[in-house]
Amino acid sequence: MTLGESIYYYRKKAGLSQEALAERVGVSRQAVSRWELDDAIPEVGKLKILAEAFRITVDQLLSGEEPKEPQ
Repeated sequence: MTLGESIYYYRKKAGLSQEALAERVGVSRQAVSRWELDDAIPEVGKLKILAEAFRITVDQLLSGEEPKEPQ
């Protein structure tokens, strides 16, 4: 799973639109779209804000592993 796919997955799981996430992180909706398409990478400082918005750790966001759903 790429970073963009992770951002998309966790954004959807959190029930956030690209616009709502962009407001929380302090970027444009287009920036979120570019991240999700892997056309750009968030600045290091934005990774912590993203993780907080998704209620996960930065490690989980960057791991590239498929998230495991609780059973």
